[in-house]
Amino acid sequence: MLFDPRPKERVDELFDRDEEVKLLRSSVNTPLTLLLGVRRVGKTSLLKSFLGSLNTPHIYLDLRVLEEEGYSRAHLYRLLSDAVSKCTFRWRRMLEHFRGVKGVSVSGFRVEFDWREETLTLTGILDRLNDYALSRAGEGFVVVSFDEAQVLRFMVGGKGRVDFRSLLAYAYDNLSGLRFILTGSEVGLLLDFLRLDDASSPLYGRYVSTVRVERFTRDMSVEFLRRGFREVNMVVSDDVLEAIVEKVDGIAGWLTYFGYMCFKSGSVSKENVEAVTKKALRLVGKELEELFKRSSQYKHVMKAISLGASSWSGIKKAVEAWVGRRLTNAETTRFLNTLVNLSVVEKVDGEYKIRDPLIAEYCKRI
Repeated sequence: MLFDPRPKERVDELFDRDEEVKLLRSSVNTPLTLLLGVRRVGKTSLLKSFLGSLNTPHIYLDLRVLEEEGYSRAHLYRLLSDAVSKCTFRWRRMLEHFRGVKGVSVSGFRVEFDWREETLTLTGILDRLNDYALSRAGEGFVVVSFDEAQVLRFMVGGKGRVDFRSLLAYAYDNLSGLRFILTGSEVGLLLDFLRLDDASSPLYGRYVSTVRVERFTRDMSVEFLRRGFREVNMVVSDDVLEAIVEKVDGIAGWLTYFGYMCFKSGSVSKENVEAVTKKALRLVGKELEELFKRSSQYKHVMKAISLGASSWSGIKKAVEAWVGRRLTNAETTRFLNTLVNLSVVEKVDGEYKIRDPLIAEYCKRI
């Protein structure tokens, strides 16, 4: 069902993503691929569906789990154990490459990595996956995917932590049987973490494929809703479709949310549009308030942009008027750069904009 709120897992369930799937099929021939797009645009559905279409072993790790449980070696190894175990249920010969390894226990189709075993490193685990890939004699490779990979930056530094840039660089140079796909909704943070153009970064100078997942156009958003409502045998008027697209733009997640709520309630009306918009605004607000806890200035900056200030100087003046003090140039630039890196603000031709109408609406009200 197109309005199923869970991520899609088959390519034929995707809507208007044929070009992105084609690009992924081409890019997976390179060691490292970045799948980029703003939150709720459909990256996870695209990634899972693409992986499911491959006739080759693939491992999927949702790194948002680490945000909830902590950025520790123990949590990372448990997440990796779960992901590899799901893979070995289908690709059983992979198990043989982990048997007898110190710190690894194999029971049935379950593989457990003991984070307390100091000799069991992530490099060693990837080496075993690579050995398995090469043993398949021309049958392909193993794909390792990290969803919301900007989270990996919190694993750098401290005892038991891991610098994934060095790990990826090692795999890029030495493990020819592996392919990596990293998604990121906080695009700037992910790129800042990888530092692909920084000569001091372990990944500097390596070719990386990039696939961007864009919002649907207005017409495609309306067609998405029409098709979804046809699937559930619901009649909907064009003015209602236009109203919800006006509210949420071409973000697949919000369009799906609207369709699913209408399906569950059994009706489609402009009242539904308002009800869903209110619920969506609460979700957006919850996410933004976590950001505002870091500094109230983010709230002022985003409110200024939502009310029409788009230039660096205009935003600075608006914030100064609200807080009653002068901001340094460095402060203003830092706040704006962080918001761009978080993908909640976009900088286009020197002007700052909030593309997501729900975020803009919430910021107007604060």
